[in-house]
This record gives sequence, structure tokens and C-alpha cells, in this order.
Amino acid sequence: MKSFYITLAATMFVLFSCNNDDDTAPEAVGESLVFGTYAGECFGDCFDVFRIDNEKLEEDQVVDFFGEAYDFKASFTFSNELFNKYKGILKEIPNELIDGSDKTYGCPDCADQGGFYFMIQTKEGKVKKYTVDTRNTKDQSAAIIAFKNRISEIIKDLSATSVN
Repeated sequence: MKSFYITLAATMFVLFSCNNDDDTAPEAVGESLVFGTYAGECFGDCFDVFRIDNEKLEEDQVVDFFGEAYDFKASFTFSNELFNKYKGILKEIPNELIDGSDKTYGCPDCADQGGFYFMIQTKEGKVKKYTVDTRNTKDQSAAIIAFKNRISEIIKDLSATSVN
């Protein structure tokens, strides 16, 4: 019976002495993220688009309309304060977007509801492009919906603080 208690005590010691807590922050999965919202049936500035990487947060204020062959051209750089506030978004990119291929989720702007645009450059140098319906559609996972909601909040804040 004494050996049973010794074995039990040793097992309990091993199980409860291990520390699985990892105090390190998750690593950014994307090298850079271009993100924005667009609408086809509008007048004027119909595409609000931004880029964040490991060094800066920028806006393309020159482009007015979204197109499939869009190429980001920075025309405004936000303060380090705003960059630091939002640089964590590179760690929040869903694996589905990092591991996936270019794709359209739902039917962005089909009913004049607009859409989201994401272009991700991975650490391996691959570029992934996505257009996402503003509505929550069946092909959008919970992670995609949460990510586009987070992006929407960021865009609202950045649009309120950018200089046009």
C-alpha cells in the first residue's frame, strides 16, 4: 500500500509541476496585409485601403475604385502610435487565409452592399488575395467573420484619423 501512495504522489507531482503556459506572444503569420472596403455603385472615393507590415501602417489615398489588378501605392503613413495600436492584426489573420488560395467569399458588392479586400503576403513570400462579402455568408467561417469585423473596426478608426 505504501508503494501505491508513493506512485500516486510521484504521478501528481509530475502532472501538476509541468508548466504549459507560454508567455511569448503569437508570431505574426503575415509579412504584410493590405485591407480595405470597396463599393461599386458610389460616387467619388469608393475604395478605402490600407497596408500594414512589421514597420509601418499606410493608406493609399490616390485610388478611388477597386479592380482585380489593384496594386497598393502608399500615399500616407500613419503615426507610430496608430501603427503600434494595430500591428497585432498581423497575428490575427485566420489560418484559412494564410493557407488558402485566392478566393471570393459570398458575393461581394452583388447587391450594392460593398465588399472587403484582403491581400496577404506570407513570410514565405506568397501573395494571397481575397474578396469577402460584407454579409455573413455560409462559406465564411467564424474566423473569417471575426476577422472582417475586426478589420471593419480598424478601417472606421483609421478613416476618422487619416488626412485626405
